[in-house]
Amino acid sequence: DSDIDRVVDDFVAAAQMASEAGFHFVDIKHCHGYLGHEFLSAFNRPGKYGGSLEHRTRFLRSIVEGIRATSNIPIAVRLSAFDWIPFKEGADGVGKPWNDNGAYTEGFGGNETGLGADLKEVFQLFEIFKHLGIELVCITGGSPYYVPHIQRPALFPPSDGYLPPEDPLVGVARQIQITGQIKKQFPEMKIVGSAYSYLQEWLPQVAEAVVEQELVDFVGLGRMVLSYPDMPADILEGNGLKRQKICRTFSDCTTAPRQGMISGCFPLDPFYKGMPEAARLKEIKQKLES
Repeated sequence: DSDIDRVVDDFVAAAQMASEAGFHFVDIKHCHGYLGHEFLSAFNRPGKYGGSLEHRTRFLRSIVEGIRATSNIPIAVRLSAFDWIPFKEGADGVGKPWNDNGAYTEGFGGNETGLGADLKEVFQLFEIFKHLGIELVCITGGSPYYVPHIQRPALFPPSDGYLPPEDPLVGVARQIQITGQIKKQFPEMKIVGSAYSYLQEWLPQVAEAVVEQELVDFVGLGRMVLSYPDMPADILEGNGLKRQKICRTFSDCTTAPRQGMISGCFPLDPFYKGMPEAARLKEIKQKLES
């Protein structure tokens, strides 16, 4: 626990430097297997950082309290609001749960089946956010490292992934639904949704609908802006979409860094297409497919 105390101090120091550098806010990550996310599911961990929800949120509370004592920078959180049992590649290349016994009690926001969500503790966590003065939360799910199909729905897996075990649209809809449940429960919070990139040409229409229906305040884009960084401007200015730039979820932006290269849209962005890494990435993918 003393090592964790020092990590808390590092977070506080980093936030103070961010404030002095002029950043508008800091994000205390509680998603995708980062340390804060791991503590949320530390149900059986001994010591002051595990067990009860109060103990499992001590890491977050300590960081926030330390930041508040040293700067006025606003604080946001990116949260994996639900977690599933880890998946692995099956004999047919399609993802399947690591075990088939139908039980998984280690996931924060999970319903103990390993394949569903229960937001009871998530709502309790949001009450803690309110108490801490956190007003901006970006919602995601699971982790790109052990259950990527619920975190970033895609048709094409990265090099260390698996073929989707469900239509990626199901994953998009799941995140919209869960994010909407949270927003309805906490309308005063500013909520950012994610997992929209697989919608491709239809992203603007869905984004407009979820904001209009108050299921979310902001639509967050990740993969899409790697291939099409000016998509938001084109949408807001009514310019129409440039179809040749739309992310098709090829997952090269993930495969490349998993192989020690920079992330970028190698299939669609001319800048990345012209890099030496593009040829190397193509060779790696061909070997994996053979």
